[in-house]
Amino acid sequence: MFFGSDNTSGVHPKIMEALARANDGYAAPYAGDRWTAELTERLRDMFQAPDALVYPMVSGTGTNAALLAAMTPPWGIVYCHKTAHIEVDERNSVPFYSGGAKLKLLSGTGSRMAPEELRDAVIRDSGDDIHASPPAAVSLTNLTEFGELYRPADIAALAEASRLPLHLDGARFANAMAASGATPWEMTRELSALSLGATKTGAMGAEAAVLFDPAFKEAFESQRMRGGHNLSKSRYISAQILAWLEGDLWLELATQANAMGTRLAKGIAEIGGDLAYTAEGNLVFARLPRKMHIEAKAKGAVYHFWGPNRALTGDPDEPLLARFVASWSTTEADVDALLAALAD
Repeated sequence: MFFGSDNTSGVHPKIMEALARANDGYAAPYAGDRWTAELTERLRDMFQAPDALVYPMVSGTGTNAALLAAMTPPWGIVYCHKTAHIEVDERNSVPFYSGGAKLKLLSGTGSRMAPEELRDAVIRDSGDDIHASPPAAVSLTNLTEFGELYRPADIAALAEASRLPLHLDGARFANAMAASGATPWEMTRELSALSLGATKTGAMGAEAAVLFDPAFKEAFESQRMRGGHNLSKSRYISAQILAWLEGDLWLELATQANAMGTRLAKGIAEIGGDLAYTAEGNLVFARLPRKMHIEAKAKGAVYHFWGPNRALTGDPDEPLLARFVASWSTTEADVDALLAALAD
């Protein structure tokens, strides 16, 4: 009953096999290998972006920070939702990498930015006042940190509202794609940059920085080098993502994770839980009485409480918010066992 994170699941066998094959023989370092060249062409074709630049990375935080630092000057503003990973979970890495750029947090609706609020914020910050920081970029997360989905029309509305370069934190990009039914081009056509994450959906540790706007090339490559992310043995990252993409394995794994998230959300609602956000992918946030959590934890269920109240001691009927995350390897039996543990 492991629902703590999709980072806790293992590596898909096909990706392990691809790593073993890539380990045979010698290859040029620093992305000069044939796997990275093939990955670049594969992603250009997938996104219908013939000029896109692709960089193998190992860290989602490093990818986000290096891309955004390339997209804003040290005195600029990056707009994001107040729950964005770059704000809550990356220890001020964007201002650190960029040399001072600030994150401006928006409340939005649920865990998503609202176009009207973004437009108003950009208008307020625009102008020639030397005392103020100017708008530079927008960063959104899909799926969001609370499992909600931006569809292509939502991203287009944010692009129109801001008229700024858009970055997408795609740590769960595969889950967003599987949930939306959109094509990769539809989901990314408004973007200047994408942090493409495979680690949470079956890879050992593989991310890719995708620059749709080559104008940011020099700045990104400098930030990547200075931040220690210019990988010597890039073939091992590229080989993972190639295997992940082969035969649409990435969508198959994300579809499985999303289906288990849907099954879990439905089951939690049936046993009296209150869903805090719409479960559109593999993340479920729900409030359940403390006594249910006590029972489930005693039976070995692994998941995390969310928010300020996380104590297992107290009023047994008090609802506590928790996050449950299904992974590519989560089964129906895993979900049903958790539901049984909560309901007993």
